[in-house]
Amino acid sequence: MTENPSLLIAGDQSCESAVLARWPGARIVGSFRDLALAEYVLSSLRVDVVVVDPKLATKGETFQAWTSRFKAAFPEVSLVVLDGGAGAPGSQMTWGRTAGVDPGEHGSLLVSQTVVVWSPKGGVGKTFLATNLACAAACATGGRAGLLDLDLYSGDASVHLDLLDGPTITELAPLLGDMRPEGLDRFAVRHGPSGLYVICSPRRPELSDLVTTDNVRTVLSLAGKRWALLYVDTPPDITSDVVGECIDAASKIVLVVTQDVATLKQSKFAVDIFAKLGIPRDSVAVVLNRASRESPMPAAKVQEFLGVELLGAIPEDRKTVERSVFEGKPAVLYGKTEISDAIWQVAEKLSPGLQYPRQKKPTRARRGFVW
Repeated sequence: MTENPSLLIAGDQSCESAVLARWPGARIVGSFRDLALAEYVLSSLRVDVVVVDPKLATKGETFQAWTSRFKAAFPEVSLVVLDGGAGAPGSQMTWGRTAGVDPGEHGSLLVSQTVVVWSPKGGVGKTFLATNLACAAACATGGRAGLLDLDLYSGDASVHLDLLDGPTITELAPLLGDMRPEGLDRFAVRHGPSGLYVICSPRRPELSDLVTTDNVRTVLSLAGKRWALLYVDTPPDITSDVVGECIDAASKIVLVVTQDVATLKQSKFAVDIFAKLGIPRDSVAVVLNRASRESPMPAAKVQEFLGVELLGAIPEDRKTVERSVFEGKPAVLYGKTEISDAIWQVAEKLSPGLQYPRQKKPTRARRGFVW
């Protein structure tokens, strides 16, 4: 019997609510409203259980025919059909083909990813990258993505997303003791254009002392259960207990660097610390921000110096970045720009099992793009 099965939903919000009612605190890999997209994801992502709303369109075949074809195509996957359709009176889960998983015995399912975005040096564009990657994830999952701004003393995710009103982690912290994952929704601000859920950092630095290390550990755990893809923005201090908790919770660490020599020196030191801590090399993804061909440290030299393969390079485009921050609109939501295309590429590499609605790559090259 599978110890911790992973679960995918093919249905609307009502279907998701039914799943959470059946499995309180369940961790869900993804939620889609299209059976074809769910099949596409399954072709490249290992999933133990799929919950399906039979009211979804099957595009030219009966639901029974689709079920038979699904079982033949994915014999190792357990199929759960919501009897009567999502939201219908008396709706319940009924098992199709089982694969050694009993729904009554599992209240915790495998989450997709917790991506921690970090840099040992401030001012490298860490928050810009974290907010853009999180928005990309929200677009790809239909809003099943969250962002935690745990840069408690100087967090600016709310500025980058134009979310200057609403609750913050300060109001959330005292209530974490008895909270369930879905309770985070009351304290998360929804980013309208992407559907991203955001838990903002304190509005004023002096309020940061109200958030303890235990609070940080708890909110990371709850958020990892609540959202399929979780992104975390962090403070730059590697000795911070907050950074330590984030690294412990991370399934992937995105190390943001620039071509600045001081930043690279500190980043190399961080990479060596990760190795000494026993963090697997493939759990660390290095992203070069503000990449320029005019720098004496091109991408190849940066990669050689750090000893870690670059996941991607974001080109220097000060005009687009300043416009993005001023408008509170992530660059990934703009049209065809090189910087948005580069961020989409990084997002796709971080979560290759999802289909990202990325704009086509522009054919015209901008000066300063490193590759």
